[in-house]
Amino acid sequence: MSTRTKSKFITLLLALLMFIIGFGHQTVFAADSTQQADTLKNLGLFRGTGAGYELDKPVTRGQAAVMLVRLLGVENKALNGNYSHPFTDVPKWADEYVAYMYDSGLTKGMSNKLFDPNGICSHQMYSTFMLRALAYEDGVDFTFASAMQEAQEIGLFDKATSSFLRGDMVAVSYSALATRLKNSDLTLLNKLVADGAVDAKVADSVQRLFATTGGGTGESDSDQTGKNQDPTNGHTDNARIKLILDNETFIVDMYDNPTSRDFLTMLPITLSFEDFVGKEKISYLSRKLDTEPTPSNSGPSVGEFAYYAPWGNLAIFYNESATTGNGLVVLGKINSGMQELEEKLANISDNFIMTIEKID
Repeated sequence: MSTRTKSKFITLLLALLMFIIGFGHQTVFAADSTQQADTLKNLGLFRGTGAGYELDKPVTRGQAAVMLVRLLGVENKALNGNYSHPFTDVPKWADEYVAYMYDSGLTKGMSNKLFDPNGICSHQMYSTFMLRALAYEDGVDFTFASAMQEAQEIGLFDKATSSFLRGDMVAVSYSALATRLKNSDLTLLNKLVADGAVDAKVADSVQRLFATTGGGTGESDSDQTGKNQDPTNGHTDNARIKLILDNETFIVDMYDNPTSRDFLTMLPITLSFEDFVGKEKISYLSRKLDTEPTPSNSGPSVGEFAYYAPWGNLAIFYNESATTGNGLVVLGKINSGMQELEEKLANISDNFIMTIEKID
């Protein structure tokens, strides 16, 4: 093979390699960010473009401005308010968002007359936006120069990308929703729900997922609040139940609280269970249980048998690092055969039937 032929071959090989790498990068976005984009869209926080999500495209300054206003929970305020800006280059779809940002001191534009909505938004710029959404203050908690480092430290992303794409914006925004506001027990999503910016029913399953998977960043609930309460209120001497699965029996010592007592009135019962995020098996009851005035528990452990009030479901925690938010009531603790049950539940991927009976 001649030198010239070798050179052409190497050039073609490199071009093919770059194409494969680029294609693979887009595939990663499809796998990693599409589901997050769907979640953001369902929450009313992300709408994509006329061509879809376009996760492999760069983020523009105009798009970033819209996202910030939504994540601040002030979209309705921006769209229905009387705000203005001096910029001559802002398109109609971004006009009210930029106006709100300008009036609120969140942007000064690129000059007195230009906002540059089609300019590229950098990872650093978007980090600044997300820190603001999380109640961190410019010049007090961070500077523009330190924004990426601060955002990384609170868990908004693991590693900066060489080019900030819409898929990156989705991933950082999704992480921000699960992150607690500065000096607060509330996550950003909790705040958006409390402010009425996101529908509570739509957000419920997302909040549940964040809580169960430890989606929030920073300190744990117990570290931040110091308010975790003992859910047991003491044991009930004779209150024990048995879980019957595939002709095997597992014993649960029930705690004495209103929810446990109410659940006992439903026994015996046969329920269909399903897996939830690889940490618990859940089953929905036919009616809500009494949960007053039983305290919530934010850190269930493996082997606990519980009831999640917002969804009305039972939960058996079989995997480590399980956490949940307010609304979980621990009903009891498995005291017999937990290791066997833990292994059995971990190996069941399909729905299964379990019978629960009271032990007299």
